[in-house]
Amino acid sequence: MKSLSTLALYLGIFIPATAQVLTPPNGAGNFTSNGSGNNSNGGSGNTTINRHESTAPSTHGQEIPVVDPTSKTFQFQGRTYSMMDNNLGGQFEAYLASQEFESKAAVEYREKIEKILDYLSPLNPGGPNLKLAYTLLEEASDYPGDGGICDSLANSVYSGRLAMKGIGNKKEAIAKLEKEHRRLVHNLNVLENKRELGVTTAVQKNKTKTTSKASTSTEYKVMQKRLVEITAIKKKYEASGIISLTQSKVQYQAMMIQLFIQRRFEHVVMSARFYNIIYKDGDQAMRIKKGSDTEKFFSEGMGVNPTVAGLDAAANEAIRKSQTLISAFENNINSNRIHAASERLVEAFLVGEFTPCVQTVSMGMKERVQQYVQDANDLVEALSAKELAQATDLNDSLKTQARDYNPSKANSYIAAHKRASDGYVRDAKFALFEKDTPRAKVAIENAIKHWPANPIIEDFNDKLDLRLTRGEADADTLIQTVKEFDRLLADKNYRAIVEEPRKSSFVVVFGQTNDEARLQQLTEIGDSITEIEKALGKSKSLVEAGQSYAAWEAIFETQNKYYDDPKIANAKAQLIGQVGNFTNALTKAKRLEEGGAAPQTGSALSWYLKARDIYPQSQFAKKGIQRIVNKQFEGTQ
Repeated sequence: MKSLSTLALYLGIFIPATAQVLTPPNGAGNFTSNGSGNNSNGGSGNTTINRHESTAPSTHGQEIPVVDPTSKTFQFQGRTYSMMDNNLGGQFEAYLASQEFESKAAVEYREKIEKILDYLSPLNPGGPNLKLAYTLLEEASDYPGDGGICDSLANSVYSGRLAMKGIGNKKEAIAKLEKEHRRLVHNLNVLENKRELGVTTAVQKNKTKTTSKASTSTEYKVMQKRLVEITAIKKKYEASGIISLTQSKVQYQAMMIQLFIQRRFEHVVMSARFYNIIYKDGDQAMRIKKGSDTEKFFSEGMGVNPTVAGLDAAANEAIRKSQTLISAFENNINSNRIHAASERLVEAFLVGEFTPCVQTVSMGMKERVQQYVQDANDLVEALSAKELAQATDLNDSLKTQARDYNPSKANSYIAAHKRASDGYVRDAKFALFEKDTPRAKVAIENAIKHWPANPIIEDFNDKLDLRLTRGEADADTLIQTVKEFDRLLADKNYRAIVEEPRKSSFVVVFGQTNDEARLQQLTEIGDSITEIEKALGKSKSLVEAGQSYAAWEAIFETQNKYYDDPKIANAKAQLIGQVGNFTNALTKAKRLEEGGAAPQTGSALSWYLKARDIYPQSQFAKKGIQRIVNKQFEGTQ
């Protein structure tokens, strides 16, 4: 099977050969996703693309799935090429992220190309219009995305026209020489006939001698010499015209082949139509060096020597193939078959990257494929690194994105390595139970190889650490106690932490394990709950004494400090219904006092006074009034 780096010579993919294939060394848990994908379709000109998957099983019979749509083979002009031998993925991802094809300039460029093809078409009303097509060709070359292709084609067309004009001048000169040749022949015949009419019958017997005299006359010799010169000049002009025509065609055809190599198929069609208008002799044979790579590509792939018409047909077939693949892509993406859609888009991109149907795919559709391809690549990376938790999430994401995505291989791979890792951990436990430390070490190393982030390994290490520090102590109980504390702390269930006998067990475990950090957290939580309970007790006593306003003030600041404690929040909420007018007055006063760049201290003072009228012993109202008075006093200094 030919490498795609070989095809790069013909399709313009000039990039380093960097395969996107996972090929770790042989051993336990190794995997591979490369293999052979040879597929022959005979000599047909169709493009056939096949999956490129591994046939060599790993140790556990589980392989990383081939999700990358560029990891395949395809057939072009009767040859099979591997897309895995090039950095096609990088080019394809750049295409997916590009928005330049939707710009106004790009749309106008494509419209000009279509008009040029229409002007050059034999079906154009009035026949092909070379002048209008050439003018538009020069205008199209101004588009940056054209890359100077139209300008190069315009130069080739201009050179061809000049060559044909020069050949036309030579033909006119040859016609004049032929006319002179006929006149000289006629004059020579006249001279001979006159000589014959002026002799007698007697002299006719000496005809040979008379004729000899006529042929040796000065006028006769000059005419004969001129005839020889005319014949030589004519042959020289004819040979020069043939050479000039051949050179012009060779140069023009070289440009056509270069356009075909670069997959500029629309320009190939344009150049073929220009060719038929410029060179009207019907000669369409392509002049390619015998034995060259280009000659082998066409002759071995197509089975025949290429012609201009054949190159035109091949370019049109490539355009048609790209349109068919894009149509299939759109149908697949509209039915949420993203996996198949991504494969069709890769195929279309490879066959006709510069065709309008490929370049006009909407950004919305490309973004869906881009997300799928990115997640697919991330999945392969996660599986190769044995990040099985992340791989599981990515596999589920791909399944959600594309209804035609098959998660079975990834699921099988993940499950196999999880089971293998868990099994090795159990083996390590048995080995420790049997006091076989070397076997336990090997077992835990194998468990890490299969799943480095296995939580059972972490749990095993925690228990082992506790056993080493506490001898035969109950490590399971200690681990569960620590996990319970961390869980309650994460849930902010502080009251459950300080409940007995749970709090005492925390103190014992943290003391035994010298866990100073958790002991400090436990102490701070206990102090906070104590402070909250004191505020609640004071508030409750005031409510029972009929002093609701004082009760509200007693828990207000404590509740703000411990806003996530449900008990004090509930107590404050119950008081709101009894002290609503008082709290409203304080809230309005505070808002007016802190009114940004223009505080309304007068209005704020009024509301504080109103709050004091409602509850004369209010410390909040008293402090607010004092602040405003102090500000007013400072302002008069």
